[in-house]
Amino acid sequence: MLHCTVTAMTSQNPGAVCILQLAGDVDAGLNALGCEGDWPTGCVRLRELGDIDQCLVTRLSQEVAQVMPHGGLRTRRRFLDWMHELGIQVDHRIPEPELLYPEAGDEVEARMLQTLATASSPLAIDLLARQSMIWKNTPLLTPADIDRSARLRCLLEPPMVVVVGEPNIGKSSILNALAGRTRVIVHDEPGTTRDWIACDINCNGLIVRWHDTPGKRRTDDRIESEAITLSRHLVERADLLIAMADASSGWPNVGRTPCLSIGLKADVSRRNDVDLNVSIHDPDSLAALVLLIRRTLVPDADLSSERPWLFDPALAHDLPTSS
Repeated sequence: MLHCTVTAMTSQNPGAVCILQLAGDVDAGLNALGCEGDWPTGCVRLRELGDIDQCLVTRLSQEVAQVMPHGGLRTRRRFLDWMHELGIQVDHRIPEPELLYPEAGDEVEARMLQTLATASSPLAIDLLARQSMIWKNTPLLTPADIDRSARLRCLLEPPMVVVVGEPNIGKSSILNALAGRTRVIVHDEPGTTRDWIACDINCNGLIVRWHDTPGKRRTDDRIESEAITLSRHLVERADLLIAMADASSGWPNVGRTPCLSIGLKADVSRRNDVDLNVSIHDPDSLAALVLLIRRTLVPDADLSSERPWLFDPALAHDLPTSS
């Protein structure tokens, strides 16, 4: 076993380039990889390694070098396995943000860059970019900051939006309209959506995981019955529960109060007991729907706040909290 370790410095998601960092006895590690010869600090060379891929290889210091192949998951896995076979120790721990982002000015900026790399929603970008300056100017966290940070978590991980309603009222048509393509079958026959359907939807810059559930009705179809049972569990876990009904249908009884009530087929008839009336033939009403969803999950005031966002729980390890 060589006195050299390798750590994957880039995300486990596919990317253009993967950075594999060697540390320790780098000369021995480079020799094992077939990069013999003189490697002065700052040197960058293109090498074909292990019949796997062409890589940029650079020496950062006496004890640190980097191998940069293409960023496909298969390529990354093959390189790590090959290095392990050569006697280079593979360190599977996630590197500290300061090591991943040496260009960062402080811990907040380093953790911001790490979070930005995996944030699911476009709305997170500008807000994250402001955090380093905000944290410098506001050293204390308040309970309101903690509550707002919990809501803003929706920008980093898609919240679960679950839609419920009676069969054959147009829930699937709404999903198709928002997704911009036919994700589910739309038909006049009740029970067409026999299973729950999941789809990522951009709601005014907030990416949500949209779940279209089958309408609750009596059925002898075993598969449909199981789907209806599974949908009850989705209702319980939903971050945002939306009840939908057209002018001729009733509201579903799902054992939980919906967060929003939406009237469908507003081009035919409108309801007075809803938060919003929507028609798939009216783009403005669809735009109003996604904005309402975003504002319900992430209020405008949260996005414009100049108070700290605890986007990484590790930032609270030694910070005082005001009461």
